[in-house]
Amino acid sequence: MNKDLIKGILILAGVLLALFVGAVAATDHGVDKLGCVFRALSHGIALSNVHAVCGL
Repeated sequence: MNKDLIKGILILAGVLLALFVGAVAATDHGVDKLGCVFRALSHGIALSNVHAVCGL
């Protein structure tokens, strides 16, 4: 692969990660809700039902 392409992908991934972390940190109890989402998904709850389980 081209080095510029890899750099671009890494930069884009970093920006998306920063936006995601900022969005979680800006919400009320964002870290708790994020933990709830990960626990629900790891226990087999369907992605379409996570909002009902975690109260999103």
